[in-house]
Order: sequence, then C-alpha cells, then structure tokens
Amino acid sequence: MKRIIFVFVAALTASSLFAYNPPFAGEDLYRLASPDLMTGAASASGGPLFSVTALSSAYNPALTALSQRINLDLSGTMLFNTNKNDLEQSADSSVGGAFQVGLIVPSKWVVFSGDVHGIFSDINGLNVRDVLTLRFGVSKEVNEKLSVGMNMYTGFYIGEGSDFAVGADLGALYVFDDIKFLKSPRLGVAFLNLGKPAVGYDVIGIDVDAESSGFPGIVTPRVSFAATLFDVKKLTGGFSVDLSVPTFQNAVFDFGFGLSYAKIAELSVSWQANVREMAAGGSRGVSCPSVGLSFKFAINSSGISKKNDNWAKSEISPSFAWQNLYGGIHAVSVGAKMDLGMEDTDAPEIYLWDEE
Repeated sequence: MKRIIFVFVAALTASSLFAYNPPFAGEDLYRLASPDLMTGAASASGGPLFSVTALSSAYNPALTALSQRINLDLSGTMLFNTNKNDLEQSADSSVGGAFQVGLIVPSKWVVFSGDVHGIFSDINGLNVRDVLTLRFGVSKEVNEKLSVGMNMYTGFYIGEGSDFAVGADLGALYVFDDIKFLKSPRLGVAFLNLGKPAVGYDVIGIDVDAESSGFPGIVTPRVSFAATLFDVKKLTGGFSVDLSVPTFQNAVFDFGFGLSYAKIAELSVSWQANVREMAAGGSRGVSCPSVGLSFKFAINSSGISKKNDNWAKSEISPSFAWQNLYGGIHAVSVGAKMDLGMEDTDAPEIYLWDEE
C-alpha cells in the first residue's frame, strides 16, 4: 500500500511540473480514428457492449486479454469544417482525416496487440497537425475476474517544431458478479501516457494566449465502470461511464449507451464532457453526442485450415459513426473488423490417468 501511495504522489508531483494546454481534441487523438471508439468504446471498461479492438488498449491495455480470436480491424475518418466564418477568417485547411490499423493475436499464455494510428488535421479549431503513433501491447487474463496489461508506444509529431513521444500504459480490468439488475459489471483502471511527451510542437492550445503543451496529457489516470442494463429476448442494452484526469490538470467525462439486437446489429451513442475545453471555448467547446451503427456477418473461412473445424467460420463487422465536434466541425468514420475463427465455448475436458 505504501508503494502505491508513493507512486501516486510521485506521478502527481511530476505531472505538476508540466504546463497543460493541449489543442482542442488533443485528448481525443485516438478516439476520432475509429467508429467504434467514437461511439462509446473509447473506454477503460470496453464500452457499453464491450467492443474491443487493438486501439482500445490506448484506453486500457488490459482490455484485449479476454480476446480468444485473432482480430484485424481498420478504419478511417474524414474531418471537415462547415463553419463559413472559420473558412473566411482562417487560412487553415477545411478538411482533415484520421486512420488506424490494428491486430490482436491471442497465444497460449498472453494476448499480443499492435496498432498504427494517424491523424492529419490543420482545421481551424481542430489543429492537431500531423501525428503518427505506433503501439504494441501485452495483456493477460490472470483469472476469470481479473485481467492486466501493458503497452509501449511511440508517436511522431510532424510539422513545425517536430518532435516525438515515447512511453507506456498500464491497466487492469475486473469483472464483478451481477449486482442486482446490473449484469456483468466491469471496472477498468488505467494509468496512461507514462513517458516523454512531444515538446515544442507548434499547435494552438485551448488557451490561445499560452504556449501549447504535449498531447494527449502525460500521466493520465483513467477509471471506468460499465454493465449490461437488460437482456430481454434478442435485445441487449448496456452503458459505460469514464473519468480521466489528464496530467492531473483537467477532467474528462465519457458516457456511452449501446443497444444490440440478436448480436448482429448495434446502435451506440456517446457523449464527452471535457471540462477545460468547455470552460475555455464556451458553446464551441461542447461537442454533440456521437451516433454509430455496426453489423455483424458470418463468413466462410474454412480455407484457412481444413483440418481444424474452429476455422470454419469467421465474422466481419462493418461500422459507421458521425459526430459534430466543435461548431461546424464534423467527423464521419467508417471501419470494419474481422474475428478469425470461432470462439471456444466448450468446457475443458479432464481425462484421468486410467482413461484413454
């Protein structure tokens, strides 16, 4: 316990040495690249319906530990500004974009994950410039309740004042027994962006009169709770609530709600409240809720391995999302993820020594 307190105090002291002034959406660097993350899955507990991809590990490295199948996902987002006043008064671009490609590979002992993420936006009000991030993670299901994980990442911030970031993320996920009407409640805890931030990278911060800082904020604790609210016939509903405290100098709340029909169609809605952005930007600092749809289709994948029936079928899930971020800035995201093979739902078989 003393060690935990010491680490917490040391992190708090270290973070206070850094000024905190990221650009608008600086804390959303990863969320905007994926329709799943944009609509609730950017959560340390996996979101309302526990939707996990490789990029989910940016919010809690432990989330991938429950993956039983190889998962490949890719997505892209178009960012554009429709505010005529911004377009007339600024020489910045009116269009930007983001992408991500991720892979989860379970093994006998641990689960490996990796992703490549990029965002390119010089939009007035969303000028994070050009950032490319590489991440590699390892997670482990300790027991049926507890999972843990760790990431290593490096980010390249390209443009005036180019620099790089490098660091690690730590996380844990705990699954409780049902709490009255709450089914499969989950608690996620993560300590993110532990390392060197990009320094001197030229962007406009939330406070336009002060020098900008690295982003996402270093030394960011994040805690999340999620659960299934109801599961009636073919309809399932769940929620998630997240709180992150970037550099111990801001508070960001994320709320998500999801509906699933027969596990083949999902509707997700989420909303974020970034206290510093709302205080500095007024109505411009308040984003609208995001809305997303995803569908799941079974495909024949027996060609992967004709000797193993577990490869007979796989699943592919295309997804779509939209959000009005700030003023006239919109994000439209599309993506798809593929789960190779079928989940192992059979109980383990135990053979005694005298049985053949």
